[in-house]
Amino acid sequence: VQSANNTYTFTGLDKGTYNIKAYVQDSNGKNSEIIYKTIEITSITLADYVKSLYTGTQGANNIYHHTSTLTNGAGDNSYRYAGASDQVNNYVCFGSSTTPCPADNLYRIIGVFGDRVKLIKSDYATSALLGADGDYSKMYTANNWDNSNYKGNNLANVAAYYWNKSNQNTWSLSNLNKTNLNKNFITNIGADWAAKIAETTWKVGGNTFANIANTSAKKAYQNEIVNPVTTNSQDNKTEYSAKIGLMYVSDYMYAVPQDKWTLVGYNSDASKDYRAAISVNWMYMGLYEWTISRYADYSDSAFFVYHTGDVRGINVGDYAFGVRPVFNLSSSVNYASGSGSATAPILVN
Repeated sequence: VQSANNTYTFTGLDKGTYNIKAYVQDSNGKNSEIIYKTIEITSITLADYVKSLYTGTQGANNIYHHTSTLTNGAGDNSYRYAGASDQVNNYVCFGSSTTPCPADNLYRIIGVFGDRVKLIKSDYATSALLGADGDYSKMYTANNWDNSNYKGNNLANVAAYYWNKSNQNTWSLSNLNKTNLNKNFITNIGADWAAKIAETTWKVGGNTFANIANTSAKKAYQNEIVNPVTTNSQDNKTEYSAKIGLMYVSDYMYAVPQDKWTLVGYNSDASKDYRAAISVNWMYMGLYEWTISRYADYSDSAFFVYHTGDVRGINVGDYAFGVRPVFNLSSSVNYASGSGSATAPILVN
């Protein structure tokens, strides 16, 4: 319960009927008359619903609350899902009201950040969703890649996109950003659904290989989100405002249980990097996938997840990889139903 100016706000409550008893106690310990009140909670925000699943025990229900005291955590007070894909019930049906939810409309919750729920597409995007213009590649397809580790079921339709085929690693110049994600996706998802997506300030400065890919989850988060850089950038900005983005490297690295957070994104010894954690990383999908983060050692490179699960950097205009749109839902989006499993995904109002 939070109090301000005699107003009381109850947070984290499930839908239902609540009987409330209240009284005031003065400085002498004398109680006032007891007041009884019955309230009916008819809706709960999706953010509060996810937070209510956190039991207070780190890792329970595959949720970690990243407080400042959580060892090796982000320290940003977020609630993040972590664990093996078949154990993490964080599916949301978005972009369709059809039952059962079409596979292409399944998204997964990365976590709750403040009062917003952050989603990532469950499988890689198709050209039907992101278009065949912008930074779309006709040359590269999923069939050109080593797809032996692919975890989805739509390989024939997975589309490949350059991060920016003009060969500059400044996100504001990328047509993947401007055309495919923040134009085509917005149009194809439909106006009603697009209205549920919040404008977000994306951290797009990135950092060096040593500070992101060759370090632990906590250090990657600090260098990618807290202290991004503008080295070798076409502008001096480390933030970009838009509805749609891609996952951060640190999103991916925190999608495993706590005992794996000390692994680095990439190491020549595969037992020491995220190749050793792919079986317990729900975000790993087994193909080559872009992140939003610049590889700031150079002016033409960005970080991506390699098909084996480690984090590397590569030229943004020479190679095209899979992408999964990432976005934050508006804080007003309410939970409607669903357990969060792939067969009973969460539905929102």
